[in-house]
Amino acid sequence: MLACLPRRDTEIDFSTYVNQARLFLAGERDYRAIDPIGGSGPCVYPAGHLYIYALLDKVSAHAAHLLPAQVVFGAVYLVTLVVISHLYRMAGAPPILIPMLALSKRLHSIFVLRLFNDPIAMLFMYIATWFLCRRRWSMACVVYSLALSIKMNVLLFLPGLLVILFRAWGAVRTIGSLAGLIVLPQLLLGGPFLASYPASYLSQAFDFSRVFLYEWTVNWRFLDEKVFVSPKFSRTLLGAHALCLLAFGLFRWTQLGTQGVSWIKVRWHGDRTPMSAQYILLTLWTSNLIGMICARSLHYQFYSWYAHQLPLLVWSSRLPAALSVVLLVLIEAAWNTFPSTPASSLGLLLAHLLLLMGIWTRRQHAPMHVE
Repeated sequence: MLACLPRRDTEIDFSTYVNQARLFLAGERDYRAIDPIGGSGPCVYPAGHLYIYALLDKVSAHAAHLLPAQVVFGAVYLVTLVVISHLYRMAGAPPILIPMLALSKRLHSIFVLRLFNDPIAMLFMYIATWFLCRRRWSMACVVYSLALSIKMNVLLFLPGLLVILFRAWGAVRTIGSLAGLIVLPQLLLGGPFLASYPASYLSQAFDFSRVFLYEWTVNWRFLDEKVFVSPKFSRTLLGAHALCLLAFGLFRWTQLGTQGVSWIKVRWHGDRTPMSAQYILLTLWTSNLIGMICARSLHYQFYSWYAHQLPLLVWSSRLPAALSVVLLVLIEAAWNTFPSTPASSLGLLLAHLLLLMGIWTRRQHAPMHVE
């Protein structure tokens, strides 16, 4: 909370976000027109983002006073730590991992100084995960949809979530939950914009073709800029993402790769035995890690997408203790290097790949079901 002490030039996009929200409050419903003068561009996040920053606009007196907003984000940080700590306990992680959750300098900046929307979306995602571990499947889906309404990075968790829901509910109910508990809230929250300018809303809030600026990339700085922006590189990453998800889906999250269609038939109406919290966390967080490894670009605020998951992922990988520490240090160092360098980006990629390989090759440590 000491980060909340008055500082100059701490926010980057916060004033743009609240001015976008003010345009919405003034009656603007065309997403392409929610582009405040002097801002960093039109709104590119779903409707929940605007609702959140409309509240923060009031709290900060139209971004004139940042301290109240920073206190709100400080509270978001503390609540996130509480939820994550409880998830670690549910997964049976050793207590020594808990203090590591609060050590990141970059995370403190992202939450309390920069006032990005990523931490808010991730708080909802972690609450949804808590509901999953408590086997409150319907509530988890609704809260997941709320997270998605703030920023669509939580789609990276969706492959793992679908596996979990299939095991919990079976095929038919999982499909129904996607429509009624995830898609429907998106339609309701986006209703004011979908009713007026649907194409504008969908193309802006859920733009999958956006090309990020090379100057902000944390993970691909060692590549030439021409390669970074090329469609071929984008397709390569998409293919790698699909292959990694397929491999984990067939051989790690399920036994489809060894049992074939019979694995699906037995669980068509749901698994008979409950999944363990550790299995749920590893499935979701590995799904997210794969997405981040294959992301077209990672910006500094994206560290909040997985920073709190890293200690448990490293512990679950069963890599040697010294190597585990090196990986965590490499990752944290890469995210604290500004601007990024070829060395920091390459180190981040190698650390990610080693961690993913450790998770892939680990012996069965996380019980799939509760004993």
